[in-house]
Amino acid sequence: MQPKKGKRDNKDSRESAMAEKEKSKAPVQLTIERDQPPPANHYEVDPVMIVHIGSHFVETTFAFKDSAAASWVRSTVSDLRLFRGGGPVVVSLCAFRGLPRAYSWDLKGPQGHPTHPSNLYRAIAICIGGSRVLFYQLNDDYGREDPGNINPLRDLLENRKVVVVGWEMEEMVKKLDREWGLKVARPVDVRKIAAGTYGKDKIWWPKPEKGKVVMKDLGLEGLAELALDGMQLEKKPARVREANWGQHGILSPYNHNEEEGLELIKYATRDAVITHQIATKCIKKSGLPQE
Repeated sequence: MQPKKGKRDNKDSRESAMAEKEKSKAPVQLTIERDQPPPANHYEVDPVMIVHIGSHFVETTFAFKDSAAASWVRSTVSDLRLFRGGGPVVVSLCAFRGLPRAYSWDLKGPQGHPTHPSNLYRAIAICIGGSRVLFYQLNDDYGREDPGNINPLRDLLENRKVVVVGWEMEEMVKKLDREWGLKVARPVDVRKIAAGTYGKDKIWWPKPEKGKVVMKDLGLEGLAELALDGMQLEKKPARVREANWGQHGILSPYNHNEEEGLELIKYATRDAVITHQIATKCIKKSGLPQE
């Protein structure tokens, strides 16, 4: 005996809904590829990568010189007509620690854990407009160039119309000023922005640890799930979490494992873009937290 058409349709509908629900639980796919093949002389062109975060398309530019980073900021601000509106402009900023380079090829260089809090920031990722990212790695071979070369980036971060969002912003602002000579006029922790939308208890909670109580937070993956319609992000592999972001030329010919370099840039892009998306969505809902 065949089931009635209405019952069969309802069953098919439920199964389809369950399949969609299971599909939504799957982590978003994260991929990276070069926009163009590597140039013969890697110093001639700033490589551009295409990063896909699920269906979202991001253009990431790699730079290792102040002048290249400044050029990217100048052109991106112009292309996106960033200040044409009257409201605040959201820019996300993520920073990554690493060990300084050895002064000679025959030296091992500094030893220790690259991500130790005492280590310098060796790279930053900046997202503007939600779909363009600059990955900027300090280059020890060149040192810092003429301080004026980085002025477009300074002007962006010091502009009171620009809200710079990220994680652990109080510490980041101090380190960027001390180590990179970059000041941030309006830093806001993305967790505080989310707390204004969802409540502090959804973002932080106390947890006993080694005889004391520490405050834990959702982290990027948890905050993305909360704020971005249940988005599922895979946790970073340990090799990325513990990577040395100060290694020589992440995308230079001297780095014999380009896949490793591309993986670091891929996750740096993800962090910057998702942070930007969380911040912009929460600001639209609840505004900025009181300064």
